[in-house]
Amino acid sequence: MSSINTPAGQPVHASPPNGPAPRGDLTIRVARVVRHTDEVNSYVLQRIDGLPLPACEAGAHVDVHLPGGLVRSYSLCGDPTRTTESYEIAVKREDTGRGGSRALHMWVREGEILRIGLPRNQFRLAPNAAHHLLLGGGIGVTPLVSMAHALHALGAPFTLAVFARSSKHLALCSTLDHAPWRRNVQVHFDSVPSPTRPSSVIAQAPAGSHVYFCGPEGFMTHVREACQSWPAERVHFEYFSAPTQPQAAPAQTAGFEVLLARRQLRLPVAPGKSIAHVLQGAGVAVDTVCEQGICGSCLTPYLDGTPDHQDACMTEAERATHVAICCARSHSPTLTLDL
Repeated sequence: MSSINTPAGQPVHASPPNGPAPRGDLTIRVARVVRHTDEVNSYVLQRIDGLPLPACEAGAHVDVHLPGGLVRSYSLCGDPTRTTESYEIAVKREDTGRGGSRALHMWVREGEILRIGLPRNQFRLAPNAAHHLLLGGGIGVTPLVSMAHALHALGAPFTLAVFARSSKHLALCSTLDHAPWRRNVQVHFDSVPSPTRPSSVIAQAPAGSHVYFCGPEGFMTHVREACQSWPAERVHFEYFSAPTQPQAAPAQTAGFEVLLARRQLRLPVAPGKSIAHVLQGAGVAVDTVCEQGICGSCLTPYLDGTPDHQDACMTEAERATHVAICCARSHSPTLTLDL
């Protein structure tokens, strides 16, 4: 591994684009940038004032405010016992993505000052599981590395199975090679003649296992199908991009109203408009980051109505009380929010 200067194949810009004034809860300095593959860099973040960072559990992510006014959520991949010292994220450059990863790779260097949000966690480890099976596809391994650190510290039984296109595409390979829990790691490459499928690893999981998985959409679909017979409380996942939604029925795309109970304010939500954007247009402060229903920043309690949940970050139990207002619609004419 080596510190990065300029990402291969990327143009050098003298300065990042201008954007809105920086938001976020903490001011941090990028203490170190490390290149792991041609596409993946990791970034070590420390508070600029030298004070401890908020401690957080494995599976947490932070919102990073980037040049050009972009805000993106990235999973922490470092040892949770050391998060008060620094946070570490690993980011794959997606040239056809929404621009966040390109901004990090092109403009963020060691010494850069950025703003980040406080950690949030929608992807926690289950207590007292008989075994923890961690499945990471590509860059989706990042939150699972943090989980492996935590489980090793607890002495809990676990397996980390990593799936990548080839050895040169293996994210965080040095971490996997040198971690004190490396004997718990399986690495599977698509490039071999008979590649191992995640479903095969799942079929061999010890009784009572909990499974955790993160990765690209095809990987996520495959693993979810392989876990269909598992109890829902033993299946945990986190998307890093919104899954493809089936063609919406006319009732799902129709307009509806939101009633803000505490404000006694009723607002129409037209087809093609999100609840979050309608609230923001009415002057109601709403925290949105991904706007795809995957980061949990906009989760809001609701009191009445039948939401059309289109998020990929909540459990069914959480959906009984909350709605992701960046992406949800409503099956009922009115959806009452606790706002």
